[in-house]
Amino acid sequence: MIGDISSLVGKGVYPILDNSQAIELEKQVLQTIEDEWSAMKQVGDKTSIEVLKDFQELKPLPENLSLLVLCGKGKNGGDSLLVADYIMRTMPRAKVVVLLATNTRDELHPLTEKALKEVEERVSLYEWTQDSGKSILDEIIQNEFSDKGAINICVDGLLGLGYKPPLKESLSEIISLVNESERIEVRISVDIPTGLSQSQIEDELYFKSDFCYLAGIPKQTVFKRRSAFTRIRFIDIGLMEGVNDSDDAVKQYYLSSDCLNSLRTLRSVNVEKRVFGHLFIIAGSALMPGALLMSVKAAIQSGAGLVTAFAPGSIVSSLSAQVPEAMWIPLPETNFGTISARASDVILSYANNATAIMAGPGLGLSRDTEMVIQEILQKTNLPILLDADTLVPRVLEVIQKGKHNAKQIVLTPHLGEFLRMTKLAEFTFNPENLVNMVKNIGATVVLKGAMTRICDGEKIYINTRGGPVFSRGGSGDILAGIIGAQLAQGLGDVTVASALGVTIHGMAGEYLARDRGQIMVRTTEVLDYLPQVIR
Repeated sequence: MIGDISSLVGKGVYPILDNSQAIELEKQVLQTIEDEWSAMKQVGDKTSIEVLKDFQELKPLPENLSLLVLCGKGKNGGDSLLVADYIMRTMPRAKVVVLLATNTRDELHPLTEKALKEVEERVSLYEWTQDSGKSILDEIIQNEFSDKGAINICVDGLLGLGYKPPLKESLSEIISLVNESERIEVRISVDIPTGLSQSQIEDELYFKSDFCYLAGIPKQTVFKRRSAFTRIRFIDIGLMEGVNDSDDAVKQYYLSSDCLNSLRTLRSVNVEKRVFGHLFIIAGSALMPGALLMSVKAAIQSGAGLVTAFAPGSIVSSLSAQVPEAMWIPLPETNFGTISARASDVILSYANNATAIMAGPGLGLSRDTEMVIQEILQKTNLPILLDADTLVPRVLEVIQKGKHNAKQIVLTPHLGEFLRMTKLAEFTFNPENLVNMVKNIGATVVLKGAMTRICDGEKIYINTRGGPVFSRGGSGDILAGIIGAQLAQGLGDVTVASALGVTIHGMAGEYLARDRGQIMVRTTEVLDYLPQVIR
C-alpha cells in the first residue's frame, strides 16, 4: 500500500521547475567545477543509452551509426559532445561530425572545451560562420556521409537554460536548415530544444526534436501547452533528491518510471488471489465487443487477483473462452446489443465481492447505459473508474453534485471526451484552467494525450512515456484495464493508481515500439511487453 501520491514525491514523482528555479538548484547542488564535470559526464552517458533505445522506434541500430552534433558555446554543447563520446565508445564504427556554432573556439565554456578535447581526435570538426548558409550541411553530407546520403541522428546542443529570446540570426539559420532537411532521420535535444522559452509564442522558431532529454531537472518550458513540443525524457542524475515541492501557484509533477519501484518486489509466499483485489469490468456491446476484451486482458495481466466481466449476454459466450482467467456475467440487453437499464440490478447483486469497478469501453452511448452507471455511482461505495462511453454530461452531473456514494472516482477521457462530458466547445489549456475544471468536477481526471495529465483538483502529474505507437484504436481500453487493476489491488488512492497505470502503459508501449516499430503493430501487442516494465 503506497497511500497518497505525496509519498512518491522524490521517488519517481518530481516537481517541474521553471528556468530560474532549475538554475538555482544547479548552483546549490553543483558547487565546484568537478561537480559540474561529473554531472555533465552522467548526462552524456545516460542520455546516450536512452538515445540508442529510442532510435530503434525508427529502425534497428546500424553499426556505422552517423551523428551530427550541433555544439553551442555553453555547457549544453558539452553535454552533446559527451553524448557523442559515449556512442563512439559503445559503437566503434559510428561516424560523428561536430558543427561548432561559435565565432571562435575561445568562446567555449571551459567544460565544453574539455569535452571537445575528449572527442576531437575521433570526430570531423566544422565551424559555422556567418557565410556558411545551406552549403555547409550539403558539404557535411557530401564529405562525411556520401556513402549513406543521410544522417541518422542530429544532436541539438546549441542553447540551454540561459537562453532568452530572440534567437540570433546565425542560430536561426542553423535551426531552420536542420528542421527542413530531409536527410536527417532523428533529431534529439539534450535538455531544452534550442529556441524554446518560457514565453514561447506558437510561431516562434525552435529546434523540432523528435526526442528531448531533460538533463537532471524536469523543466517547465517543455510542459507549457496541451500539445507536445517533443517527446520528453527525464535524465535523472540525482539533482532532484530532497526537492519535495515547487513554489508555483499550480504545482506540476513529472512521472518517471521509478514510481513503479514499489511494484518491483516479490510477493509474499503466504497470499492468495483475494489479497490482490477483485475488479469488476462493465463494458462491451454487440457492436464493440473488442473494447471489453482488451480491457479484461489488460486487467488480468496487470496484477489483479480476480476480474469479473459484465457484458451483454449475446457476446459473453464468444468472449469468455478467449480469457478463461476472468469470470463472465451476462447482462440483460437492449435490441441494439447494449446493456439495458435492468443490468444494474445484476451488477449490484455481486457488488460485495468487488474491491473496485471499471466501466465504459465499448458500452455504447445510450440512455440505458447512463442510467446503469448513475445507479452504480449512487449505490456502491467502491472506487470507480469511468472511461469512454460513460463520460457523458448526465453521469458527470451526478459526480459534480455529489449525488453518489462512490469512495473515489477517476475519469479517463481523451480531449474529445473531456469536451463532450463538460459540454465545452473548446478548452484553452493552462494548468490553472485544468485544476479549476477538475476541482469543479469533483473527481480525479486522467486527460489522455501525447502528454497525459493526471489532475486531482490540486496538482497535475504528467506522463510522457508511450508515444505515437498508441495512436490507434483500443489503446485507451487497455489503459483503463491497467489502471483498474491497480485500483482493485488497493495500492493507493485513485491518483496513485492512475499514475502507476499510465506509467506501466507508457513504458510497455515504448518497449513495443523499440522492438517492432511504431507503425506495423497491433494495439494488443503492447500486452506482451507489460512484464518487462517491472522486471
